[in-house]
Amino acid sequence: MNLEHKPKKKLITDVDQILMLNHPLKMEILQQLTESRSSSEVAKLIGEPPQKINYHIKKLEGVGLIQRVGHRNVRNLVEVLYETVAEQFVLSDDSKINNKLIQQMKDQGSLKYLFEMSEQMKQDTMKLMNVVDESNHVPSATLDFTIKLSNEEQRKQFIDDYVQMIKKLVSKYNANGDESNEVFQAMIALYPHIKEGDEQK
Repeated sequence: MNLEHKPKKKLITDVDQILMLNHPLKMEILQQLTESRSSSEVAKLIGEPPQKINYHIKKLEGVGLIQRVGHRNVRNLVEVLYETVAEQFVLSDDSKINNKLIQQMKDQGSLKYLFEMSEQMKQDTMKLMNVVDESNHVPSATLDFTIKLSNEEQRKQFIDDYVQMIKKLVSKYNANGDESNEVFQAMIALYPHIKEGDEQK
């Protein structure tokens, strides 16, 4: 089912919408939604987990790039159908918008990467849990701690010191490595602690 009077092109001037269009996976989703589809259909077409696709579809719907166009019953479940609000999106070349966009991309860049890291950890954990069914022991290690940093300068210094320490450790244990060694994945993140209730402000 297609949207009535769906425009062929839509000029995008909203910064939040432009940020969405600069995200590779969201662009893939938009391309699949030029005709009405469910999130599960999109997930199958581009080979991504349904939960991940559903998250991005909610974001695209939230900024008005897609909208719900109907629903259908599939095996006692109701699937919502989505479609882009235009056949093609054209980005504005307004310099004021671009300057604001650049700043927002800088501000959100590290958070975007943090989210992608957490998604990767979830996927890797699920794979490891499948291995546990066949093996009683899966070697892993976690480190979780909080630290108080008084200002931006101290935060940067802490990160620099931490990176240098990790580099030494990696260099030490990779020095005599060979193809027979087991490979481990490491992810390190530093972000502000959110107190309970702050996210609702």
